Amino acid sequence: MLVSVIIVNWNGRHLIDRCLNSLYDQTYKGYEIIVVDNGSEDGSPSFITEKHPSVKLIGLSENRGFTGGNIEGYRQARGDYIALVNNDAVLSERWLELMIESISSDDRIGLCSSKIIIAGTNRIDSAGDIFTTAFTGTKIGENEDAGRFTERRMIPGACAAAVLYRRSMLDEIGFLDDDFFLNHEDTDLNMRAWLAGWKCLFVPDAVVYHKVSASIGSLSNTAVYYFARNNEWVWLKNVPLKLLIKSLPQRVVYECASFGYFCFIAKKWRPFLKGKLDAVLGFNMMMRKRRTIQRLVRLSEDEICRDLMPISEYLKIRMTSLREK
Repeated sequence: MLVSVIIVNWNGRHLIDRCLNSLYDQTYKGYEIIVVDNGSEDGSPSFITEKHPSVKLIGLSENRGFTGGNIEGYRQARGDYIALVNNDAVLSERWLELMIESISSDDRIGLCSSKIIIAGTNRIDSAGDIFTTAFTGTKIGENEDAGRFTERRMIPGACAAAVLYRRSMLDEIGFLDDDFFLNHEDTDLNMRAWLAGWKCLFVPDAVVYHKVSASIGSLSNTAVYYFARNNEWVWLKNVPLKLLIKSLPQRVVYECASFGYFCFIAKKWRPFLKGKLDAVLGFNMMMRKRRTIQRLVRLSEDEICRDLMPISEYLKIRMTSLREK
């Protein structure tokens, strides 16, 4: 079974070498590597060509974001399975073997989640993704001890820093949405897969070490803008109408908390509010996409609500994390 591993690079010459070397060390050898360079200005393309000649390099003339870069790679991918790996991620040597073994165990498993550890620490970045009762996406196990989450289990979604997708699932529900550019693009794909009845399996032994937000920074103006905008688009595009209305109170609570954090604590009011404004301006575009997505929904209302994290629990985790900083 061929796996197409897609890595999007933007000015990541200082990161890409370790990432690629960890792929060469994989015990599973049935893969191709596609690196999409998003118009880097740090010499990344020539470095990759000279030092990693076996890699298929796609050079773009401009930065098309995480979504646009991966879409270009996906167009040229030949694999039955598609792996997305961040350029600031280093894979444990059995990562691909374990992910392939896991996704092959059940035809309804459409994606597999890694156990992603923050590089240089003993803390978890992500043990998969989950949705709240406000239909926002959040990481499972973020900042918890890396010794936790040791059992395989079904979860709602996976972090795209290191994920494996079944191509037949992507043929059904679609790949990344190019309008998202970056941030919450994996939440959008996760929600589409989950609502369509596909399973996501967390594979705890498939460990990845990740330099979190090494390219753009977690609280850069760019990151905050796309976080604020795309968070709304995920909700508008994907959530069935009855649950969209039912979740409004939780959504208001979430939006007030986000406003308080980004505008008053983080002092990022300008990119945050611009993101919200552009989310509104993109309303009609999202409604057009929504019509297609709603035809794919297979889960019942009870099945959807059963897997949601209460917004109160989410906010409690966030408040605890803020106090510990």
